[in-house]
Amino acid sequence: MSIVGGTLGKVAAILAAGLVVSAAGVGAAVSTGALSLQSPTVESIDNQWGEISEERTGIRTNVVVNNPNGVGIPGVVGVSYDVSMNDVTVAEGSSGGVSLSPGRNEMTLRTHIDNDKIPAWWASHINNGEKTTVSVEPSVEAAFLSKGLPAQNRTFETDILSSFESESGQSVEVNGRTVLAVEETSASWGTATENETPLRFSGTVRNPNGAPIEFSKIGYEVSMNDVTVAEGTTGEPVKIAANSTDTVRINATLDNRKLDEWWVSHLRNDETTRLNVSVFAVSETDSGTQRVPLPFLSERVVFETDILAGGQATTRAVDSEKGFGFEPPRIGSVERDWSTTASGTQFSTRVVVENPNPADSALGQVGLDANYRVALNDVTLVEDGTQTTLGPGETELEFSGDVSDRTIKKWWVSHVENGERTKLTTAGGATADLGFAKLPVPLPGQNRTFETDMLAGFSQTDQTVAVRGRTVARLHDMNSSWGDATTERSPMKISGDVTNERSRPLTVKTFGYRVTANDVVLADNETHVGTTIPGKATRRIETTGYLDNDEIPEWWVSHLDRGERTELSVSYYVVVEYRGQEFTVELDDMSYTDTIETNAFGDA
Repeated sequence: MSIVGGTLGKVAAILAAGLVVSAAGVGAAVSTGALSLQSPTVESIDNQWGEISEERTGIRTNVVVNNPNGVGIPGVVGVSYDVSMNDVTVAEGSSGGVSLSPGRNEMTLRTHIDNDKIPAWWASHINNGEKTTVSVEPSVEAAFLSKGLPAQNRTFETDILSSFESESGQSVEVNGRTVLAVEETSASWGTATENETPLRFSGTVRNPNGAPIEFSKIGYEVSMNDVTVAEGTTGEPVKIAANSTDTVRINATLDNRKLDEWWVSHLRNDETTRLNVSVFAVSETDSGTQRVPLPFLSERVVFETDILAGGQATTRAVDSEKGFGFEPPRIGSVERDWSTTASGTQFSTRVVVENPNPADSALGQVGLDANYRVALNDVTLVEDGTQTTLGPGETELEFSGDVSDRTIKKWWVSHVENGERTKLTTAGGATADLGFAKLPVPLPGQNRTFETDMLAGFSQTDQTVAVRGRTVARLHDMNSSWGDATTERSPMKISGDVTNERSRPLTVKTFGYRVTANDVVLADNETHVGTTIPGKATRRIETTGYLDNDEIPEWWVSHLDRGERTELSVSYYVVVEYRGQEFTVELDDMSYTDTIETNAFGDA
């Protein structure tokens, strides 16, 4: 754009140069001897836009010429000139009967640009790498003189798409969570013709979510000062896979036949143009086709020119919102809870989803496909899903499921194998079908850990063994640990040292144990030992007891019913043979009670 104006600004200078040559070459005046050989000089040139219409653009040039001769120069000389841009002739002009009075002369010259030539020049400019060579060819004619003057050539360059090349690093966030990250944008021209100019622009975006983002169709519109020069759609869905980076490509075509209309708007707007590349999702509704803006892929640029003064064009990007041009659904609240049922336990999650869009908007009704999963140490307790339609305002979703006794026992096995430690994981996701796009709506997850220590009271406990009021042995350095559990039972490995305090041998025949949790009997049995300890000697004993895992689900129900609280009671005894008789000895110092509390679903 600045190229055309800069060139036209040169036309007046060429005209003035033509005037000098014409005045110097007026044969009639010279032949009389009335004129000196001094040539007139151009003192100043001032260019202004003239009348601007849909068909042509007028230029008014005011020229001040000094005639140093004592007599005037009659109007017998004509000046003509052609202006071409990359071999496209955009203006032709001529003046005849130019006269100069002695001294200072002011004159006004008028010419015009044929607006129909703007598209052809534009195509040559684009195909030449946004370069234009402007050529002005003047000539003078008189009764005895006809002469072409040297052409004036100037090359100008523009960089219209520079504002579209960026590594923005901007993110599109919804409810504080990144939905898309725009890594870079770019644009390039194709091969232009007089009728159209291909424009390719793209945005490289990253989807950091665990679900894909899909647009059913993406449309675009390119306008300059509200003159639409290109519009269309991608035609096919655009999908950005989960946790991946992809490029959204748009192949636009500028209608060069609209450029003459833009040219008029540019001049009438004080040589300022707002170039707007608008990208939007296309929504087909009962009311027809609607456009939902996607500002993160759109660009706005303002450029200004100073054509007649020969100034260069300036271009600046206009900052704008880079999010979505709409509000997708958002999560209001999440509540999770255990409950007990006649058949066992149930886990439930209540999620409130809010659709902030009014009923009469394109997003007044939004489809939602949601799922939820709850796991304890990778043992899935609940996996549920739902499909619904969100109207304006809040909608409550509930995910729930009964947890079988077998599942609870599998969790317990993992809990024991993990050192009585459990990681609770709740995770979910939803896809909102907006009609024109499918976007992930992350459901808040939860990761927390709870621990128990049901064997802690046994370890490192000393216990005397008394028979008829007399100490016969001492159990010390005792400890208990879990063995490899199965869904049927949980082994408790018991070991320690027994010191015989008497001179006669003593045999530990069996080891008994009872474990209750909230009055649920998890174990009540005894296990064979059969180790004889000589008098005044110490021997190590090892044996294994078992929890009945079939009772674990009932205990877990009681644990939840009491607000994740369990009263644990563990008691031990031994059966010893001494001097030919068997005695049952309660191991009171090794027995213990404890309170076990978890906070799987309370405050963090």
